[in-house]
Amino acid sequence: MLIKNVIMFQVATNKNYKVGDKLIFGSEQNGQAKRILNYSSIDKKGRLATQGFEKINNNKTFDKDFLLKLCLALEESDFVLRELAVEHVRKTEFQNLPSRLTCMFLVDDKNLCLKNFNEFLKKDSTKKYQMIAVKLDGNVFYAKDVHINNRGLSLSDHLIEAKKYWSQNQNSQQPTKEILFEGTAEVVEIVKQNY
Repeated sequence: MLIKNVIMFQVATNKNYKVGDKLIFGSEQNGQAKRILNYSSIDKKGRLATQGFEKINNNKTFDKDFLLKLCLALEESDFVLRELAVEHVRKTEFQNLPSRLTCMFLVDDKNLCLKNFNEFLKKDSTKKYQMIAVKLDGNVFYAKDVHINNRGLSLSDHLIEAKKYWSQNQNSQQPTKEILFEGTAEVVEIVKQNY
């Protein structure tokens, strides 16, 4: 769906936006794409996150640090699989819609964005967050009835869920869960920041 001069909101992480900045989304990888394409379960010392499994198996003891690394590796691997499935379905069946790998993620409710800002800050106060209002000119996709949040599915099930996501009713009266935007966004207000 094409929009022009519409105001929406985002919580930006580790950015330093200023009022008047013009941002273009749709051709370059966003943070989500970089997370997916740069993920590795090998740590800084060149070891697999699953290294040490044989120790647990042989000794019947559990190393908490190892289990945490293993859980994080499994969770991130599943996230990567899900997002690749979603992008595959978009490219093959819904090419006219914004990609989750090049879009700007937005919300259209200022209070919801403020709530998200506060939740991000609680999770990791070491990062810089800005809640910005942007004026948009481009293509949007509204996730209202279906949201991509399933984890632990097979590739086949991720593909089925992705098709439901991309084919959802854009005129639904349900509250918006997320908005994907490609086009030009102009920062019109820094609503809140933690630095």
